[in-house]
Amino acid sequence: ELAFKFGPAEYFSLMVLGLIGAVVLASGSLVKDAKRDLRRQMRLIRRALPDQAERSRRIWALVQALPAMAAAGVVMVFDSVPGEPITQPFIDWCGVNGKQVVLPEDDPSPDPAIIDVVVVPGIAFTARGDRLGQGGGWYDRFLSQVRSECVTIGVGFAPQLVDDLPTESHDVALDIVVTDEQVYLASR
Repeated sequence: ELAFKFGPAEYFSLMVLGLIGAVVLASGSLVKDAKRDLRRQMRLIRRALPDQAERSRRIWALVQALPAMAAAGVVMVFDSVPGEPITQPFIDWCGVNGKQVVLPEDDPSPDPAIIDVVVVPGIAFTARGDRLGQGGGWYDRFLSQVRSECVTIGVGFAPQLVDDLPTESHDVALDIVVTDEQVYLASR
């Protein structure tokens, strides 16, 4: 049988540590709740945009003009789903311009060591390069493995740009965020 004896100072220290632990656990829960709520709101905003094809065209024109794209040999881009910038015209442009295109769902999986530019979708972005994804963490895990020279670009519609996002330690910030209105170079 274990017996612990605590004096008033030890008891107070344990109480403070317990409170700090509760706050840390609660703040983690609060971040997850905030992300979930923001995802729900931003999906509604994305789906309500009537001119997604035109907005997508403007996004890809801005991405194509980036120096990183001119220098890239291998580009990873996503296969768009409804509500995301339409990627097929950009994929076609890459092919015409001699860039090897890889997709996240390719088999075998893309090698992060050979990719020059990664273009990622998101639910929301900040001008600082923060990104809120679907919640599975795939891009965060992948982006943490790319070479330091690899340029990471988030693309989304202008209403997806927000001032601040709830972030956690595993969230990977992007180098550039491109909307249909502007290019934002992350200040990291």
